[in-house]
Amino acid sequence: MASLTCEKRADNIFYKFAVYYHKLGFSVIPINPRDKKPLVPWQEYQNRKATEEEIANWWKKWPNANIGIVTGAVSGIIVLDIDGEEGEKSIKEHGLALPPTWVSKTGGGGFHYFFKHPGGTISNFAKRLPGIDLRGDGGYIVAPPSIHPSGNRYQWVISPKDEELAEPPDWLLELIQTTNTGKLDPEDWQRDIPEGQRNEELTRRAGSLLSRGIPPAEALTMLLAWNQKHCKPPLPEREVKTIVESIARREMEKINSEFVIRTMHEEKNDEMEKFSSEFAIRNSINENSSSSLWPEPLAPEAFYGLAGDFVKTIEPHTEADPAALLFTFLTMYGNVIGRNAYFVAEADKHYTNLFTCLVGASAKGRKGVSFGQAYKLFDAVDEAWAKERITQGLSSGEDLIWAVRDEQRKIEVDKKTGEEKEMVIVDGIKDKRLLVVEQEFASAIRVLKREGNTLSAVIRKAWDDGSLNVLTKNNHAQATNAHISIIAHITKAELLRYLEATEAANGFGNRFLWVCVKRSKCLPEGGRLHEVDFAPLLRRLKDAVEFGRVAGELKRDEEARELWYEVYPELSEGKPGLFGAMIARAEAQVMRLASIYALLDQSSYIRLEHLQAALACWDYVEASARFIFGDSLGDPTADEILRALKEAGEQGMTRTEIINLFGRNKNAREISKALSQLAESGIAYCKNITNENNRRVEIWFKT
Repeated sequence: MASLTCEKRADNIFYKFAVYYHKLGFSVIPINPRDKKPLVPWQEYQNRKATEEEIANWWKKWPNANIGIVTGAVSGIIVLDIDGEEGEKSIKEHGLALPPTWVSKTGGGGFHYFFKHPGGTISNFAKRLPGIDLRGDGGYIVAPPSIHPSGNRYQWVISPKDEELAEPPDWLLELIQTTNTGKLDPEDWQRDIPEGQRNEELTRRAGSLLSRGIPPAEALTMLLAWNQKHCKPPLPEREVKTIVESIARREMEKINSEFVIRTMHEEKNDEMEKFSSEFAIRNSINENSSSSLWPEPLAPEAFYGLAGDFVKTIEPHTEADPAALLFTFLTMYGNVIGRNAYFVAEADKHYTNLFTCLVGASAKGRKGVSFGQAYKLFDAVDEAWAKERITQGLSSGEDLIWAVRDEQRKIEVDKKTGEEKEMVIVDGIKDKRLLVVEQEFASAIRVLKREGNTLSAVIRKAWDDGSLNVLTKNNHAQATNAHISIIAHITKAELLRYLEATEAANGFGNRFLWVCVKRSKCLPEGGRLHEVDFAPLLRRLKDAVEFGRVAGELKRDEEARELWYEVYPELSEGKPGLFGAMIARAEAQVMRLASIYALLDQSSYIRLEHLQAALACWDYVEASARFIFGDSLGDPTADEILRALKEAGEQGMTRTEIINLFGRNKNAREISKALSQLAESGIAYCKNITNENNRRVEIWFKT
């Protein structure tokens, strides 16, 4: 019987995650199911972590308990709570940047951003900005996969397996400093504190008293009296004592830490400098250790020809990801040659303009570095293009059209002579090439949500045929033969947070090549590019650019045609979910890439090696998209059912169990729609099974 209980507990998803968080170094506590209240007195776990035995006993006693993580120094984290639309608005209106870090979505629709504990005592705060709360020392949060009172699950958007834990941004540290050092007004000491805020307010007051040099014993006496009078109901005396002891200990650690840092700085300890260097190298190794989901490195075929030689020349001397170097080079070449070379698929001409999105950490992905290395070469080949036809920022469709606008003329009648004269009312842009480098692609995606914004439609047309127009009351700008390419930078967290299913479904997303990038190596002193002779590469690139500008139509040779017939069925086969929507233009994307490889070889025929290189690139794009978007269908209800079916495994789930997932907060029509979507996508199916009561039961399984 005992072994059966152990097996059940081992299969319990809440217990599994509780143990996982414990191994990450977090202080874990059980939370009332579908609630936010702790099931145990949790103050002691602000100073020590529960043992694995305690955790096992808790989830044996309460198998459906939600999971709480005690924030603060005990877990080494603070958590920023962005509460729904109000919090999003505060972040946007104040221009606050959020670095890539661990992010979970709460059951109430908000987001938890995890950051490293910065040291000292970090007080909790609420509504310091509208919709912005912080959980620090003396706080806790509810963690995935807990269930919110609404029935929605807490979910990881960026899990500890996907990203490193970031330092808190400067603006958050300033808010924390304001909270920690702000004096308590007399009114603060007089107001009553309801249940749920008592620990936070006692921690705040303890920090205020102790930071002013009041001895811990005196602070405890004052706070015990204040607790009895103003906390409704009062906290137990031992809990108040625990809070004061905890804050006093951290204040002492802070003083000692500052003294040690000053001493180390003054002595310039050589051993510490050596350790710091070794630590940086270890961090680099850890950062680049691939998880099972991260795409495998690009196949050797992708590094064919001039593009591959560029990467091989640069790669030893840069921290940029080889994938970032390669796709940036291909995109820049595809734009600089202009709108002359093309490949015909059915009735459509496909030119060489690519939309590439590099997805990685904001700094550590070294996305910008990859552009800088390629830019130097292309600047030497076509300085006018490099200086005048590369721009930054995507704000509206009208602005994009204006950058490649046609000349507009108007017939006017001379009032004196009655003669008609043709007048230029809008100066046109003769050079229709435009490379947009958008280093804050998240901002552009947010723009798409604005009512009446035309950016999505114009970007789609720019990829398709280059004929652009927006006919509004005050704007009749248009452009023909526009040759627009995009290199965008974004983090996975931002992409999943801001890209809506609509933009995936309408084809905006599948016009981009999604490329996962990260730092390839650690070069504390940089590379030795100044010693590299770029002259041979530069000569080849100049010749390839000149050829590309006059090449005209490209065709596959016989060997490439045979390979194309082999791979076309798989490329053109639709794939389910959001992932499938984002790679739905595989055939066209592969042929655009193959055309660029051929042109770099100064060939009017796409040969076998060109197509193989393009397919290797596409394999990486597809793997990147799978890593980014996973099995998501873009529908929260269907995604939650799919997650539950994965956990259920071979046992499957009855329709009743599926309905209970949402606490019966979803009606039958919504559930049926989600199940139909899963079935149509081929990732779930159902069986009608006769149970022990001789009744037919509908059981759902993940494919």
